[in-house]
Amino acid sequence: MHGLRKGEVTVVTADTGAGKTTFCTQLMVNCAMQGIPVWINSWEMRPETTMRKLASVVLRRPMKFQSFTEHENEQFDEWCSRYKVYINPNTIGTDIDSLGRQLYEAKKLGVEIVMLDHLDYLVNSRKEKLHEAIDETVKRLHALAFDLSMHFILICHPRQSGAAGEEVGIHSLKGSSSIKQYADNVLILHRCSRSDSTADPNKIKIRIAKNRMFGTEGNCYLFYQPQWDGYMELQQ
Repeated sequence: MHGLRKGEVTVVTADTGAGKTTFCTQLMVNCAMQGIPVWINSWEMRPETTMRKLASVVLRRPMKFQSFTEHENEQFDEWCSRYKVYINPNTIGTDIDSLGRQLYEAKKLGVEIVMLDHLDYLVNSRKEKLHEAIDETVKRLHALAFDLSMHFILICHPRQSGAAGEEVGIHSLKGSSSIKQYADNVLILHRCSRSDSTADPNKIKIRIAKNRMFGTEGNCYLFYQPQWDGYMELQQ
């Protein structure tokens, strides 16, 4: 991808349980550690759950359920005081107009990269008008990213797949034509063991399905690390 550019929208998608939120949270940590203020919006996880996932990535220990030791608290507090990661406490979703107003406030705090988990919580529409609502929402997000000079990481869920183990593609997304048109980049995660029974269950393929700026597409591979709820580069 050659980096995350301001004014762009990157869509991240995968089948259920493939690690979309973990992947994006780690991406936000990586950006924050480069001195870039980030804002995490997760409308399906409680703020404390988001904080624990963040702590797991930062401390490289599975903090989802266990109690923090005094040393772990000190480590995480020190990290949070050094890097700017903002977390939205609202977990009931919002609409694109309200989000737009919040983004203008986030801009005042210096936020440059925003994680939105996930598209369904921004789209309020009856089922028969879902496609039009998705089209308008993604179009507005693209305009906001450009106007605010921010980069949005937008998690999108695919439609229910008819075949077990089938890899998700752009065509699998709800509102796929809108996403294909307005998203600048599309990343698709796939747990390799779901289509190859001989593959390591923690091996994850990251497919760059769209790259508007450079046109470069292709695959790379990561290993999910259960012991700290994060990813490492695949060692060949």
